[in-house]
Amino acid sequence: MNAPAPGNTASPGRPSLNVLRLCIIGGSPGHPGGLEAFCERALEAFRLHATDVVVAHFPTEAAYVGQRGFGAMRRCAAGLIGRRRDYDVAWVHVSSLAECLFVPLARLLGWRVLVTPHLGATSRQETRGLIRRLRLALMGRAHGVGLLFAGQDAEISLPSKLPRRVIGTFLPSEAFALETAPPVPGRPLHLIHAARFSEAKGTFLMLDLCARLREAHVPFSARLIGRADDATMAEIARRIAAARMSDQVTITDWLDAKGIAATLRDADVLVHLSSIDSFPLIVLEALAAGTLPIVRPMSGSLSMVRKFGGFCAGQTEGDSGITADPVSEAFAWLTAADLAELRREGSAAAERTRAAYSWPGVVAKARAALADVCRGSR
Repeated sequence: MNAPAPGNTASPGRPSLNVLRLCIIGGSPGHPGGLEAFCERALEAFRLHATDVVVAHFPTEAAYVGQRGFGAMRRCAAGLIGRRRDYDVAWVHVSSLAECLFVPLARLLGWRVLVTPHLGATSRQETRGLIRRLRLALMGRAHGVGLLFAGQDAEISLPSKLPRRVIGTFLPSEAFALETAPPVPGRPLHLIHAARFSEAKGTFLMLDLCARLREAHVPFSARLIGRADDATMAEIARRIAAARMSDQVTITDWLDAKGIAATLRDADVLVHLSSIDSFPLIVLEALAAGTLPIVRPMSGSLSMVRKFGGFCAGQTEGDSGITADPVSEAFAWLTAADLAELRREGSAAAERTRAAYSWPGVVAKARAALADVCRGSR
């Protein structure tokens, strides 16, 4: 839990008509991912760009409760109950059904509640009827919904009576500090894949794409950044060896935000052929770094590519709209592209992305959504 910034003009427990007392609820620090990064960046952004807001972050520890038990989650809830007089409004971020329980808890504590879903159309909370109905009932206790991107409400079901606003997301601060890298004359195509390695995240499709490039004698290098269980790591190593790509494909453990930003800046193309991510932050971070992404047609990824640049590998196969062979389409796009032009397009995409997701701009949208829930009559 993080204490409010010392520069704020009021302290918790002292209501003020001019000060919003906000607690950001969500995330499991022991299992860092996109939701946890969002909450950390939101806290920092509010402290920098909303000095009239008293703000703190309370994790939920709701990740993997089926394996870990509810002990840590109960302690987080008890911490909130102990601070019930210190805040007026809660911004609850939910990625699991267990995390949704914090919405009615915040209501019971007397707070106005804005809820933001971090899930997509392939989530169990959307595809399984009973779980979806429970999620909607719990989320429906909020006063409003803050969306991660325009069109998210078309991808997943949301409580019909709640007002909605598009807020967006927070890029890492490093995305604004780094300039896009100047092209290195004569350097071949450089690909990157950064994820929790798995079939669903597109890791094996990345390796298939690299194998196709090698078979076609296309000069390239590739870097995989992340980690996985032993079986997945063994399969990755087996595929690299089978395709004789050890001189072109390297694997690196997960990096901190600064390391990821610098590595993305050094690449030409991010290969993110995930079939499960609704709004992958890594794709947006790549665009901000001047690296064009290749994605599959998930709603959030597709919205990024259409707005800022990159390539979507297929939108025609089955009810999901996901192509059965995204590797072939990605291969065709890469081999038809002019590398110098790709790099110029990447630089232009970086400018557009940074402008669209500036921290002051996203904070202003969040403030508008929070103002809506504070004014509401429910």
